[in-house]
Amino acid sequence: MGTHGESTLGTVLRTLREEAGLSQEELAERAGLSPHAISALERGTRTRPYPHTLRSLAGALELTDDQRAALVAAVPARSSRQAAATASVRPRDLPVPATPLVGRDDDVARVADLLGTRRLVTLSGPGGVGKTRLALAVATRVRDRFADGVTLVELAPLLEAGQVVAAVADAVDAARDPARPVLDDVVDRLRGQHRLLVLDNLEHLLDAAPDVAALVESVPDLTVLTTSRAPLRVRGETEYGVEPLEVEEAPDGSPSPAARLLLDRAQRVSPGWGADSADAAAVAATCEQLAGLPLALELAAARARLLDPAALLDRLDSALRSGPRDLPPRQRTMRATLDWSNGLLDAPAQSLLRLLGVFVGGTTLSDLEAVAERAGATYDVVAALESLVEQSLVVAEPSGRFRLLEPVAQYARDLLHEAGEWDGAARAHSAHFLRVAEDNSSSYRNGGQVRALDRIDLETANLDAAAERALAAGDVETPARMAWELWLYWWLRGRHDHGRRFAETVLQQSHSLADDVYARAALGAATMAFAMDDVAGAAGWWRLSHERAGDVHEILSNSIAGRGLVALVEGDLDLARDRFREALHHAELGGPEVEWTWALSHIWLGTVALLEGDADEAVRLVDEGLASARRRDDRLTSYIALYNLFQVELGRGHHDAARRHLEEGARLSLETGDQANLAYLLDAGAVLAAASGQHARVPLLLGAAQAIREALGSRGYGYYRPDPAAIEAAATEARTHLGPDRYDDALDTGRGLPATDAAAMLRT
Repeated sequence: MGTHGESTLGTVLRTLREEAGLSQEELAERAGLSPHAISALERGTRTRPYPHTLRSLAGALELTDDQRAALVAAVPARSSRQAAATASVRPRDLPVPATPLVGRDDDVARVADLLGTRRLVTLSGPGGVGKTRLALAVATRVRDRFADGVTLVELAPLLEAGQVVAAVADAVDAARDPARPVLDDVVDRLRGQHRLLVLDNLEHLLDAAPDVAALVESVPDLTVLTTSRAPLRVRGETEYGVEPLEVEEAPDGSPSPAARLLLDRAQRVSPGWGADSADAAAVAATCEQLAGLPLALELAAARARLLDPAALLDRLDSALRSGPRDLPPRQRTMRATLDWSNGLLDAPAQSLLRLLGVFVGGTTLSDLEAVAERAGATYDVVAALESLVEQSLVVAEPSGRFRLLEPVAQYARDLLHEAGEWDGAARAHSAHFLRVAEDNSSSYRNGGQVRALDRIDLETANLDAAAERALAAGDVETPARMAWELWLYWWLRGRHDHGRRFAETVLQQSHSLADDVYARAALGAATMAFAMDDVAGAAGWWRLSHERAGDVHEILSNSIAGRGLVALVEGDLDLARDRFREALHHAELGGPEVEWTWALSHIWLGTVALLEGDADEAVRLVDEGLASARRRDDRLTSYIALYNLFQVELGRGHHDAARRHLEEGARLSLETGDQANLAYLLDAGAVLAAASGQHARVPLLLGAAQAIREALGSRGYGYYRPDPAAIEAAATEARTHLGPDRYDDALDTGRGLPATDAAAMLRT
């Protein structure tokens, strides 16, 4: 190293860097520091770096022993007061947690990257999600970047926002001048320093946010990392949302991050806990029920001394009531943690948090506002919801839905009961979701099918909960009406068993129901039983519906058409024809609302004609029904008609026309998600493939159809009358051409095909 006139640390470092041919940025990158740190040292605004910073610089510059000694010698000695100040700050700089951080590697890396370019970063998230642990891990990762190190300021014990700046002043050992603001003292102390300041638990002191922003603005080399359940909402802030740990296992079958945390903590108190493969399901279910919330997992793990995984899962509520004594009091139970958050809310936000406990599976803003209005809320729901989202008590999903993490949902339900508001909230929730079911039911029969199905897909948990709570409260009419409004949704989504149990449970408690309400619920039970191949059960419910229909043409047309389907299955074509014609008569009297049944009655009359050998009459009748369906953009009725037309064209030997009907029917079935209908079309496609000499396609189509039926747990729709002999003949012919091994391999391949891939084989 050359001769240095004034051997200050800055001049020595600059000379060494220049001799190495490095820019400040290049040296910073090599040393794992920031360009700010290098600049501060060379300018002399930072004169006493930590020893680990000097070691990093020496290594990056590849110094000789003499050069390293010269660099160290250029650091001025500390006064006794400065040494004492350092000693007082460093211990609260970065405490070392007793247990490892689990499942946060990506978060640590991302936040560390943010701190390279952003000077005010807030880690936000619900109580117990692990914001403090993440902040400590990030600070440990980046501390060597900051020439003046890291200072942690713990704010949870403070009661007033005005105490925040004073706490920072104490942590950085700022000289205090009673004649001026404390913020000025802190700025003077930190000016010229390149430091990371970690402000932990700021959510209850958000009125101090402007002071934090002013501090960042006044000290150019200062970076601030805060943890808070809500963002500071100041200029220059970058918010990083800390999510609960993932609860889904990895693609390779290894435990999820949440499970790894639970196992790690539990095995510290009970070695081997959860290690048996038989425990995996209980461990996974516990993590899912606790929504991957780290604090909840840690509190549950503390009970591993006494409870095996299955017992812990059964006793989760009690397991969350106490935790390790070394946690802050506000975190020793989930209830205390959430009480802390709830105490930061104003009265409207507290009320809305309680009300949110009545929802299951999340909700939309419009549904939340509607239930709140029914429950008598007089506050601004949007403003209260915004507060809950900011405090990380409510998760705002990109889809526009809002939900509570399960531990928070349990807490909200407890508060709702404790406030004596549960019954009123449950009634409001049930009444609203009955209206949701009613508003969408007619759309299953027209061009709104896909939209309505998607809407109800999102609300099935709320609808089921609404029905169960109504029944529990002695209100049978609400779920009975739901059974009628939802049966076609259940049909189209293949939820036949669920729908049947729903409707029959209601009907078992139906002593006080009006005849028309009972009759409609019985129609729901009948159609679900029929879809599950229980023709006798369906016949009984259709008969009861018919008996209690009175003069309501809508109910009469549906119940009589159902009884016609029973006759069709039993092979009594004359009785089936008579009943379909009678159903058609009532549908005509019922007006536009019953046109759906009018169209189906035509199609089923066409089925009777086809079975009797009158193809021309079958086409005439089916075409009438199809024209009505297409005019209303009714996919369901359309693909029922198309299946029957396929049968006609196949019998006539018109393979191209038959294929077009199958292709259109498959497209419509995929749009509505009607897997049972698709299975029939795939069977039909196998028969057509055999007739066209496409033998390799036959087992693929039959395998796909088999897999769908096994998944649904039923054979499918009784109003279709496929020819089993034709399907068996197609399979036999294909097996002969391919050989048993190739046929069986292709059958297995077909069973694993996605529905869209299987349907694609119907096109050519």
